[in-house]
Amino acid sequence: MITAEKRLLLRLVRMGLGNGGVCDLAERIEWNALLDLAVQQGVPAIVLDGVKDVSPSPFAAGDRLCKMQWVGMVMNMERQYAAYEKVIGELAAFYQQNGINMMLLKGYGLSKYWPVPNHRPVGDIDIYLMGDGNKVWKMADKLLHERLGIEVDNRHHHHSVFTYRGVMVENHYDFVNVHSHRSSRWIERLFKRLAVSGYETCMLDNGARIILPSPRLNMLFVARHSACHFAAEGMTIRMLCDWVLLAKKREGDIEWGEFWEKCEAMGMVKFVLCMAHIAHRYLGFALDVFHIPAVYSNFGTEETELIERVLEDCFSSRNKEKEPAGVGYIIARYKLWKGNLWKHRIVYTDSVISTFWAQIKSHLMKPATIIGN
Repeated sequence: MITAEKRLLLRLVRMGLGNGGVCDLAERIEWNALLDLAVQQGVPAIVLDGVKDVSPSPFAAGDRLCKMQWVGMVMNMERQYAAYEKVIGELAAFYQQNGINMMLLKGYGLSKYWPVPNHRPVGDIDIYLMGDGNKVWKMADKLLHERLGIEVDNRHHHHSVFTYRGVMVENHYDFVNVHSHRSSRWIERLFKRLAVSGYETCMLDNGARIILPSPRLNMLFVARHSACHFAAEGMTIRMLCDWVLLAKKREGDIEWGEFWEKCEAMGMVKFVLCMAHIAHRYLGFALDVFHIPAVYSNFGTEETELIERVLEDCFSSRNKEKEPAGVGYIIARYKLWKGNLWKHRIVYTDSVISTFWAQIKSHLMKPATIIGN
């Protein structure tokens, strides 16, 4: 059920995104609870931006401490963003000096489509090194160790992990984990082909060049990334905003017929349609932005229950306990997987049995994912 508190959060996100609307605030709002919810959803800054548009100011005298805490958090986010940008520039320069082109995935590139870029939270830095497959990745890891003294963790399936200036970096071998689902193999081939067939470049303040995915690749990749997160653990409102704002800002640069055709082929068309309708109903985006094919024109009325279920899931299970290691991890993941089967059916084309055995094999190939740290 979408509670009043969740609806308030969505209205404030809508206002923070500049999509207007009226926010009828209750006489008494639990601002600390709203702040916690905004943090869980990755949108504390954009919600505060929305609050600023409410007149008169909704913060009562007793809530000013919460407001000060909230403003302080946003200011810290802005400082983190500047530090994050500096780290990206240094990494790009390092790779560039060694003849390697660095493609930046998700995060920073998507933040440029937000009304206030540094109001999008930053986390890990996700990169994809352009070049000859395993050869460039192994060379890059070796360079990090020999020249910067950085130890690289290679215990993961589709990316290595290292820390640079306190920031975790994921160096992706693949755009998607090809070991978790059989269908991921052809999707990965598609993404790699799109990565080299066209991309965009951006110059940072230090003169380093970063490569960004083309809108054609980005729309599919971000949708797929969100879908996989949704099916495995859950999607946040911040992830929804990433995809929606990308769609709106680059609408004219996207081959929409191809996009929806690939969504259908990947098995995630219902999930993507749910994202579009949530953005329309709750965040104030016109459906025209998404160029939904006529064949899906009745989805909003025929699948209202599914749309609401996807939205409710965004607000569920955000406070997760630390997962156990060993056998406990396997049991916990099995329970989560079983509870998420309804999500699997609107994201993947793979059968449930095929996925189950593929993921068992995936964990056995990388025992660290079972044993834990």
